[in-house]
Amino acid sequence: MRVTFCTRYDGFLWRGGAETQAEQTAIALRQQGIEVEFFTPFSEHVGDIVHFFGLYEHYIPVAEYCRSKHIPIIVSTIFYHSIDTLSHLYRALRWVILSRVGRLPHKRFRLLHLADVLLPNSQAEAWQLRKLFNIPPEKIHVIPNGVELRFAQSDPSCFREKYQIDTDFILNVGRIEKRKNQLRLIEAVRSLGIPLVIIGNPASNDYYLRCNRIKDEQTFFIPHIEHTDPLLASAYAACRVFALPSLLETPGIAALEAGLSGARLVVTPIGGAREYFRDYATYVNPRSVKSIRDSIATAWNRTHNPEQQIEHLKQFSWHNVTVQTASIYQEVLRQ
Repeated sequence: MRVTFCTRYDGFLWRGGAETQAEQTAIALRQQGIEVEFFTPFSEHVGDIVHFFGLYEHYIPVAEYCRSKHIPIIVSTIFYHSIDTLSHLYRALRWVILSRVGRLPHKRFRLLHLADVLLPNSQAEAWQLRKLFNIPPEKIHVIPNGVELRFAQSDPSCFREKYQIDTDFILNVGRIEKRKNQLRLIEAVRSLGIPLVIIGNPASNDYYLRCNRIKDEQTFFIPHIEHTDPLLASAYAACRVFALPSLLETPGIAALEAGLSGARLVVTPIGGAREYFRDYATYVNPRSVKSIRDSIATAWNRTHNPEQQIEHLKQFSWHNVTVQTASIYQEVLRQ
C-alpha cells in the first residue's frame, strides 16, 4: 500500500500540531510496512490513497484530481469551531443552514464532501462535523491525536542546567499568537509570584510585543526548540505545571507530551481535551484571566500521581493511533 500525505504548503515553516501529526503518523505507518510519501508541487503521481491533514482551500484541486481518478480520499479534519461568543454562534448557525440547502459556506469545506472518510481527533469534533456540515455519521471515524512514548523518559536536568532554573515553574509551549492565549496567561500568572517560561516563536509580532509589555521579571521567553531536541522533553519534565489555556485545541499535542512527562496540566476544554485528559487535568475558561489564575493555583497545589497519569496517556501512542488509521485505509481500499 502506498499513501500520499498532503499538508499545508507552508506548514513546516511554522510547524504546528498538524505537521507533527502528519510526520509522526508517517513514521508509525512506515514501521507497519506502509509506504508513505508527502505531496509536493513536483509530484507527478499519488498513491493508492491520498490523506489530507486539515481543511485548506489549496487542497481542492488535488482532491478533485483524486476524485476523477477514483483514488480514495481520507481527511484528518483537525477542525473545531468555538461557539463561546455571539459572532461564533452566528457563524455556526449560518454554516448549519447553508450546508442543509446545498451551499457550503466556504470553498475549503468542499473537501468534507469530496472525502471518502473523515478522521476527527475527538467525539466533540465528530459531533460538530455532523451538525455544522450535515456529514453522515457513517463517513466519520474518530482517530485520536498521538504522542511519542519517549516523553515518558524525559530528564529535567538538561533544561534546568542550560537555563539555570532551580525552582518550580509554569511552562507554556507553542507559537506566540492570539489563539494560544499567552497574553492572558502572563496576566494571570503575574499575581501568583511563580516563574513562567514560554517556549515558542512569535506568529504575530504585534501580539508578542503586547505580551512583552505586560510581563514581569519572572516571565521568560525562550525561542522555539525543535521537536526532536531532547531539550524540549527535558523542559516538560522540569516544569511543575504545564499550562495551555488556548482559545481552542484539538487537542494540543504539546499537552499530551507534557502530560506523558508527568507534569500537572492546565488546559482549555474547548476542542475535546476532556476525552484525553479526563480527571488528570484542570480545565480553564480561556477568556477569563481569573479562571486561568485560579486553575493554575489549583493545579499547583493539587495531589498529583504522575505514574498513573503517564499510564493513562500511553494509550495515545502513535503506534496505537496508526494501527487504527491503517485499518481505515484497508477498509477503504476493500470498498
